Amino acid sequence: METWDARSLHRRLEGLAAWVERLADRDFSAGRWVAPEPLPDGTIRMAYYVYSEAADAFRSDCGRLGWVVPFDWMAWAGSPEGRRLLEDRDAIARASSDDIQRMLTTIIRSDRFTEGSLAGAFESGLVLAILERARVLAVDTREA
Repeated sequence: METWDARSLHRRLEGLAAWVERLADRDFSAGRWVAPEPLPDGTIRMAYYVYSEAADAFRSDCGRLGWVVPFDWMAWAGSPEGRRLLEDRDAIARASSDDIQRMLTTIIRSDRFTEGSLAGAFESGLVLAILERARVLAVDTREA
């Protein structure tokens, strides 16, 4: 993972923390599934997920702020550490900024292979738990 100076890390964590209230809002929607539909040529278009503007903006912010990075996220997600962080809310509550980067990269990249997986992470509260941890770390790094 990249090494960030304390000031830059704090700014990046604050950028994530700014999303907590928006995602915690009961009216937040990640988007919607579009049902399969027949096409004029007789084929059927498979179901697909259309993300809301807010979900797209969140994904964009994660990239812009440097939270989505190249690494072997598939191997990491299948490792004991990856599974623990992606499945255990207590582990997320103790996650480091590097862990947050790994989790967000994994969640966002996996959507390219499994349609709607990012939506599932929003709906299950996984993304919100990660952002709440980022908010705690942002406070912890404020003085740096």
